[in-house]
Order: sequence, then structure tokens, then C-alpha cells
Amino acid sequence: MPRLTPQQTVRFLILGLPIGLILSGILAMFIYYRVDAVHEERSSRVPVRRLLNEADLRAQVRTLAAGIGSRHAGVPETLSSAQKYIQSTLGPANLGFLVSRHDFEANGKTYYNLVIDLPGAPGPRAGEIVLVTANYDTAASSPGANANATGIAALMSLAQSFAGSASARTLRFAALVNEAPPYAGTSRSGSAAYAASLRTRQDNVVAVVSLEGLGCYLDAPGSQKPPAGPATPFPGVGNFLAMIANPASVPLLGPLGAEFTTATRLPLEPEVAASHPALLGNSMAHTFDQAGFPMLLITDTGVLRDPQFHQPGDTPDRIDYPRFLEAVRGIEAMLRSLLNPAPARS
Repeated sequence: MPRLTPQQTVRFLILGLPIGLILSGILAMFIYYRVDAVHEERSSRVPVRRLLNEADLRAQVRTLAAGIGSRHAGVPETLSSAQKYIQSTLGPANLGFLVSRHDFEANGKTYYNLVIDLPGAPGPRAGEIVLVTANYDTAASSPGANANATGIAALMSLAQSFAGSASARTLRFAALVNEAPPYAGTSRSGSAAYAASLRTRQDNVVAVVSLEGLGCYLDAPGSQKPPAGPATPFPGVGNFLAMIANPASVPLLGPLGAEFTTATRLPLEPEVAASHPALLGNSMAHTFDQAGFPMLLITDTGVLRDPQFHQPGDTPDRIDYPRFLEAVRGIEAMLRSLLNPAPARS
């Protein structure tokens, strides 16, 4: 190959360098606009319905309880990680939901409840809201698989299963924070702050469905402890899911119980909160009950059955995932009924 003379080299640089810069600029612009277009496409992604499945529930529980671990106000880094995981997973770039943050202050710090709405179809009931809640924080030193990664996993999977549904009522999901000790049952809990905001905005919430511990099921006699209080009958085997209603929601127990048992093989135990007040404890459900909302607590009864509830041993490997999935399927059926009430008889 012949060598270039100095004059030829200078001429090549004079002519070739601008052409190279132009081509590089065109390539850079193409990459920039292509990436931006992909970002726009992902940001405006419409949520796509996904059937409930055990693999999703497992992955969500493991991410929260094993990947992130103990998450509460005392460890703000992991609490923030849990918040960002839920927000980014549900958000426009992934599952396609618009996630809003409800900010509130507690002890001089800002905390975030995360909220997504699936608006009802145009009609007279679109302004009526069915609110589903679960908390994403844990008790201190607990990885919180059952309390309450199961609740959050159910909430996230249910959001996917209802994507694209044309329900009569609006379905709202709220992932709340500061629901474990020491904030549980106080004015500094996420449920207290959010209930107050609902009242301020005068949102027409017709039912609150609170998900708190959904993954522990035992078949041994005596595995279920009775709640403290009145000596009314209570199952002695911990193989069921409990649905506890406050006075405003008692009429729902029968119809929703029928929907649940049609959709799943898991036994359901409907209870009235007035008969077993200890079942509510300092839960999110108790907060919404006290705020005057129709409320249903869906739970495996927590500490009455699960010896590791709020304890260091509350790890993902202890969750009964097949029955957890059955529980979420039953909850899905109940929500569909709540979202599409039968017309009132004349």
C-alpha cells in the first residue's frame, strides 16, 4: 500500500475529519432519539392484564423479605429501597401504572404511601372507590415475609390481574408505611395519614379491604389460637383465611364469602369485629374502622397462628405459596363482586 505524502495527509484530514464528525453527529442523534423514543414508549405503556400466579407471588415476597429485608423507620435505607421497588415495579416503565405518592410527616421525617387508581367505567358508580391496602414496612429485626410482604405481593399481583378491566367502580391500591410497631395504631402511621386525606378530599370510599398476613396455613389440631375476648366459637386448626368486618361491612360477609368459596378451595372464616375485637388490634383495618369507613380485614390471623409473625424467623421459605395463591384468587373474586354490584331491586 503506497504511503501518503505530507500534502496528501493534510488534504485527507481537511476533507475527512469534517465528514467523520458529521457522520458521528448523525449517529449520536439517531441513538439519542431512538433511546428517547423507547423511553417515551415505556413511560406511556398501558398496563396489561396478567393472571394471578405463584411465581410472581414468590418473587415479590423474596425481593422484599430476602433481597431487602427488615424495613422500617429505624433503617431508612431499606425502607426507601422497599418503597422504590414497589413504585418502580408498578410504575410506567415496568407494569405501566401511574403511581402517585402520598407524603406525610412523622417525627420530622417524610414518609410515602404509594397509590394507584384503576378508574371505573363511565357511569354513575365510577366515583365510588374500593380501596385495597397493605403495608410495606416491618417490625424491627424481622424480614417480614408474612408480615407483610405477602400483603404487598397480593396487592401488586391483584393490580396486574385487574389491569384493563372495565369495572363499574374505581379500584384503588394503596401501599402504606409505618404500620408495624412502634407506629402501628398511632397518628404517625401511614393509614392514619391516608385516612385523614381521604376525609379531607371527601373521596367516596365504599369499602376498604385490608390485606395483612396471607401466607401461613397449618393443619395440626390446636394450631390456631382463639382471639382474646368473648368466648364465641373459633376454629382450632389454622388452615383458613379470616375475613373480619366492622359494622358497616357486615352485610357484605355473606355475598363476598360466597364469591370466595366459589373461586377457591381455601376455607374462609367470616367474622364480625364486634364479636372478636382483638382480631383488629392496632392494624391498618382498625385505623380505617375508627375513621368511619366500611372495612374488611383479610388475614391468616397473624400472631394467633404464626409463631414468627413480627419475629426474625419470618422468612420467605416459611410461606405456604400454593395456599397463598388460593387466598389471592379468592380475594380477586370478592373484589370483582365489590366493583360490579348488582343493580338495586325496585
